[in-house]
Amino acid sequence: MQDHGRVEEGLDRSLKALGLDYIDLFLMHWPQAVDPETGRTLRRDESPTFVETWLAMEKLLPTGKTRSIGISNFDIRNLNLLLSKANIVPAVHQIEFHPCLPNLELAEYSKSKGMVVEAYTPMGRPSAPFYKDPIFLSMAERYGVQVGHILLSWAVQHGTIPIPKSSNRDRAQQNLQVIKLSQEDMTVIDEYHKRPGMHRALAYIGMIEDGKLLGWTMDELGWSLNDEAYVTA
Repeated sequence: MQDHGRVEEGLDRSLKALGLDYIDLFLMHWPQAVDPETGRTLRRDESPTFVETWLAMEKLLPTGKTRSIGISNFDIRNLNLLLSKANIVPAVHQIEFHPCLPNLELAEYSKSKGMVVEAYTPMGRPSAPFYKDPIFLSMAERYGVQVGHILLSWAVQHGTIPIPKSSNRDRAQQNLQVIKLSQEDMTVIDEYHKRPGMHRALAYIGMIEDGKLLGWTMDELGWSLNDEAYVTA
């Protein structure tokens, strides 16, 4: 966020830290920018806007320092504004995607515009309700797998690329295992968020305060979350 106005410098810093000459994908992780001098989050119409940042990112491709560029955490409104000004369609759109926050409309819309959708937090958090819920436990038992495999398989069958995180090597290898879920089970998971108290973000619990997340209002982000990260619309 602090490098929105110094895109190539930010990439160079990352390459140096990684000890690499290039990376495969360079993401704008959030649409909002932060003033690196003051730490103030800039408003949606303040420069550098996310459109200006994206146009600067496009110029990185001919340098060979990154093979592709993408975005993360855009809603459909902000995405449409970006696409109306962009010369290059983002290769990837990374969004929160799990049964409590399926984001199916956003995922399908992004894919319709030519983007690959990456699903972050696809397994929720360790405290996520899936791991104790009879719906997922019984489903995992029927397929002979863990609940985590059910979650990842659901995301894959929706045409997304889930990116689970684990510091355990064996668990990371296990996360590569996906299965074919029945359409009936897919529908059950699709509708899981409609259960009382289940429609919420899991990645930002405790981070939303006074209707703002990382400095932007829900209106600026195009999201509908209250301070407890529950969907309100």
